[in-house]
Amino acid sequence: MLTRSLSLAILFSAFVSTLSAQNIPDSCGTDDWFQLRTRADHGETSLLCKGVADAAFERPSAALHELQAVIRNEPHSANSFDAHGALIGMYSREGRYRKALEQVDLGLAEKPDAGDLKAFRSIVAALAVDSDQKIVRGRPGVVHSEVIDGNLFAPVTVNGVSGTYILDTGANFSMLCESEAKRLGLKVRETTITLSDGSGLPSAARVAVAPDLRVGGIHLKHVAFSVVSDANEPFVDLPAGHKGILGILVLLALQSLRVEKENRIVIGEGPASKVQAFPLAFNDATPVVQVLLDGKPLSFFLDTGAAHTWLYKPFADAFPERMKEGKTETYTIRGVSGSSMQESLELPSVTFPFAQGVELASATVIMTTPTDASRWAAGNLGFNLLVKALPFTIDFRAMELSFDRP
Repeated sequence: MLTRSLSLAILFSAFVSTLSAQNIPDSCGTDDWFQLRTRADHGETSLLCKGVADAAFERPSAALHELQAVIRNEPHSANSFDAHGALIGMYSREGRYRKALEQVDLGLAEKPDAGDLKAFRSIVAALAVDSDQKIVRGRPGVVHSEVIDGNLFAPVTVNGVSGTYILDTGANFSMLCESEAKRLGLKVRETTITLSDGSGLPSAARVAVAPDLRVGGIHLKHVAFSVVSDANEPFVDLPAGHKGILGILVLLALQSLRVEKENRIVIGEGPASKVQAFPLAFNDATPVVQVLLDGKPLSFFLDTGAAHTWLYKPFADAFPERMKEGKTETYTIRGVSGSSMQESLELPSVTFPFAQGVELASATVIMTTPTDASRWAAGNLGFNLLVKALPFTIDFRAMELSFDRP
């Protein structure tokens, strides 16, 4: 039995009327973000689908113009509801809670019985009490990281108090445990929403907003955190001052992260000497990267908060012959919400085309579907895979995962 993976991805779902495999409206005629972008760029989609694509690829001005036109021209329709959903996702990951709440209320006016939307309103309303997340100062900087149990940590200052937190692209919200929130002097608010993580298990969400946060040369105001028990993974085994996670809302505000050798992280600069790049998209607030394996384009979650990489059933479906080499195992995914045991196959290795080629030895393929997203994503790329190809850059301006010259 394998029990070696910690997933810190905290998920909230998109709110659209009819979804394909990914959070793309069925009317767009594809279940692939990267195919949708290509079609949209060639003028081969509806205005709704172009707006949804522009939102997913961090083109906010274009997305806002297109989605507002859909809402204006097609009021009280499935398309207008989907447009509200795309705006909710875009505003939420930017930390614009009041705008997100406005779109939630507009969506509920069209579909009062939308249960997921009503639940999500609870957490957005709690965050909208404070001001939106803001970048006070943004300039490139260098911080020195550390790796603990396979997780990447970086120094941070919250309300003038120093800490060292996990950098987690797979976490839709930043996170603290109760004792850390208390150490920082934050007020914790209850909500009625339930979050889930990579284990597929739910947990109650409470929130706190930090008035001031600094990472490297980036200074942010009004940063939201989800707050959980000290008994939850990964906090139970971490030392004081390390019991925090910086999720995508903060990392997106940093614009880019270049992880180098010798424990250096460069914040706010692009790659030093880009050799290859892989496109990124946002599925709600989760970054997805497209990777070509044996000539097949596959979509993977980019999850720096996962200590281990695992693959999902769509990978198995893409390579049925390779699956014959697999050994049946039971794999335990440990997340913030708890642990879940999943049927899996263990492959000798899978090679990813990063840098000079990175081998994932003893590659685990989860054959069940612990989350809805595992029905369409080929896998979850964790830090253990990326660290083999240093230096690498996650650039949210260019929407690329790139690898520099060693």
